[in-house]
Amino acid sequence: MHRDIKIENTYVIGDVHGCFHTLQNLISHLPKDAEIIFVGDLCDKGNFSKDVIDFVIEKGFPCIKGNHEHLMETYLEDAIFHDKHSPWSSDKRYGGLVTLESYKNDYEKMLSHLEWIKMLPMYIQLDKYFITHGFALPFYEHRNNPDYYNDFLLNRYEQGMSIENEDVVNIFGHCVFNEVVCGENFYGIDTGCAYGKKLTALQLGTMMCYQEPMDAKDSDYSIKELKLSHIELPHDEHTISNLRVHIDVLFTDFDLVSTEVAEYIVQRFGDTGKKEIEMMLEKKQLFMKQAKKILQKELDFKR
Repeated sequence: MHRDIKIENTYVIGDVHGCFHTLQNLISHLPKDAEIIFVGDLCDKGNFSKDVIDFVIEKGFPCIKGNHEHLMETYLEDAIFHDKHSPWSSDKRYGGLVTLESYKNDYEKMLSHLEWIKMLPMYIQLDKYFITHGFALPFYEHRNNPDYYNDFLLNRYEQGMSIENEDVVNIFGHCVFNEVVCGENFYGIDTGCAYGKKLTALQLGTMMCYQEPMDAKDSDYSIKELKLSHIELPHDEHTISNLRVHIDVLFTDFDLVSTEVAEYIVQRFGDTGKKEIEMMLEKKQLFMKQAKKILQKELDFKR
C-alpha cells in the first residue's frame, strides 16, 4: 500500500463487477477525502470493466485480487491475441465476454491493466481489519502462504459458519448476499451489484453501510436458472434417467440448473444422484461451486 490510511476515514467497497456509474454514484455520497479499499472483482458481468479498473488505478486506491481478476489475468491475452478461448471468454455465465468488449481496440490499456492485476495483494490488514476477497477468516494464520491462494480467492461463507478469531475482523466479498452479512468477526459485503441489486461501502470503525442501487446503464447480466417449479418431478424412485432426459430438454431454454434442483437429485437418489451431479458438471449445466456446496452439505448431514 502506497499511502497512510486513517481507519476513521476508510471505506471498503464490495464487488463492483464493471458497474462504473453505480460506483461513481456511491462514492459521491462518501467524504471527498475518503480512503477507499476494494475487495476485488472489479471486472466481469457489468459493462464497464475497463473504466472501473482505470478509475481505481488513477486514484491509487488499494485493491485485493479477486477471482475474476485472476480469470482475466489468466485468459484475456489468449482470447484477444491467440483466439484461444476458456469458459471465461466464451460462456456468458462467467461475465468475461463483456470485459473483452470493454477493451475492444484498446489493447495497450488492457496490457497495462493486466500488469497492475498481477501485482494485486491477496489481503490487506489495517489494524484489526483483515480485508480479503473470499471468506478468509479460517485461513488467517496462512495469509502469507501461497499454497492458500485459491482459498483466499474462492472460499465462501455459508450461513451458520462460526470461526473463532479474536485477532481480526474479516471483511470480504465474493459471496453474493441480499444484505450485508455480519458476525462478531466478519462482514460479507458483496450485495450483488451486477445482478441489478446494489453496491455497498462499509465504513471502518463505525461499521456503517452506505449503499447505491445499480445504475441501469451498468449491467444487463442475468442467468436464467432451471428451478424445481419448472420440472415435472418423478413419482417412481427408479426414474432418474427419465428425469435426466426431461432436464436436458428443458435446459435448452436456460443457462444453469439451480442449486435446489441439484440438491433434490442428491436427496432423492443418493449415490446415483451424486453421479448425476458429476454428469451435469460435464454438460456445463452446473457450476463447480454449486456441486461442491451440495456434496459438502450431504457429507455434513451424514456426520
